[in-house]
Amino acid sequence: MRRLLPIAIFALAACSQPSAEQESADDFADRIGQQGGAAPGQLDPSQPDPNAPNVAQAAPPANVDLTTLQQLGDVGGVNLGPREGGCTLMVGEQEMLIAVGMKEPTLPGKAVVRVGNTLVMADSGPGGLAAIKAGTTFSGEGFKIQVSPAAGQAQSRLAKVSVTDAAGKSQSYSGNWICA
Repeated sequence: MRRLLPIAIFALAACSQPSAEQESADDFADRIGQQGGAAPGQLDPSQPDPNAPNVAQAAPPANVDLTTLQQLGDVGGVNLGPREGGCTLMVGEQEMLIAVGMKEPTLPGKAVVRVGNTLVMADSGPGGLAAIKAGTTFSGEGFKIQVSPAAGQAQSRLAKVSVTDAAGKSQSYSGNWICA
């Protein structure tokens, strides 16, 4: 009986604690910084459309600014083919580009970006994974992406990425080139 007394006291103390007030979904969104940006019922243009397909297209949609990259969002359905490693461009906390390749230097690499709320594929020339990690150019239909990471072999390096469309319009992004 003496053994049960401390356990019973502990159990009663736990039950007598005031219960925490349940947090609403809006309160949770405010707390983690996911609120705002768009009016209720409208999509936030800085975020990918959650209803957009998560598969990549070979060609971007018509009449979109190909130099304006959007956050990738769900890329679970994107087929990047065989790969032995890759790199991701992070601008702040947003993934803007994923590139992959094989360790074979005669093989090209692949990348995926989101433009016009559509995931779009781009290819690099030969050079394999080493070229992707060192920085290379990816070409998609109507645009090119030049990746220029800082020198070195660190897994995460600062990088500048320039996107140029067929008309010569260009936009640059600065972020971290994170490779595995």
